[in-house]
Amino acid sequence: MLVDQDSCRGWRMCVTGCPYKKVYFNHRTGKAEKCTFCYPRVEVGLPTVCSETCMGRLCYLGVVLYDADRVAEAAATPDEKDLYEAQLGVFLDPEDAEVRQEAERAGIAPDWIDAARRSPVRALISEYRVALPLHPEFPTLPMVWYIPPLSPVVDALTATGFDGEDAHNLFGAIGSLRIPLEYLAELFTAGDPVPVRDALARLAAMRSYLRDINPAEPPRRVDRHRRRHDRRTALRPAPPARRREIRRALRHSDRGGR
Repeated sequence: MLVDQDSCRGWRMCVTGCPYKKVYFNHRTGKAEKCTFCYPRVEVGLPTVCSETCMGRLCYLGVVLYDADRVAEAAATPDEKDLYEAQLGVFLDPEDAEVRQEAERAGIAPDWIDAARRSPVRALISEYRVALPLHPEFPTLPMVWYIPPLSPVVDALTATGFDGEDAHNLFGAIGSLRIPLEYLAELFTAGDPVPVRDALARLAAMRSYLRDINPAEPPRRVDRHRRRHDRRTALRPAPPARRREIRRALRHSDRGGR
């Protein structure tokens, strides 16, 4: 969506009416503005400025294939908490041979298919499932997805006497993050905390795994059975007693008990 700068009269009704709070008022021009997705650049094959210049590599741009015939059906999902899964169901897997054949039959260039297969956005959304849509209860099915923030829980855990780098401790602290899980669920999954908790658990598992890697040593080679066992162990949550103990310690630290 673009704001017609020639027609805008500066009434700011779009600013207050935007459910995503993405429209702002430019007091110098007297016009309402929003992100244009750098469409003049994208149309000539250049990336958006934010994804190209972000020093922290926080913005990613990628190709995602989707079935246009399923969009209306997904948007009409009656239960708003099912809209996240419904939108996931709209996306197509570029690794699927049938999808590639249909794309070629529709005249989509092979370069687009290859771009979809290498797309970091597709991987974050559909493969790793750590990226979530903003306010799916407004069934506009936007193609801008967000990774929920893993609050600085490591320092908070360390200050309470726990090993902040231990994966089990991180899992146990997810329900006591500085940004409440319920608030994130209201933003990304229409109030359903399960997908948000799962995404944060995957982020915590990856954080713990990468912290264990010593760059000075070669990667450890393990057989397939050991790798499956390690993965199950890493994703296993902390025991209930440990989780309760961690939550009590974090609540105490939030009250100034550090």
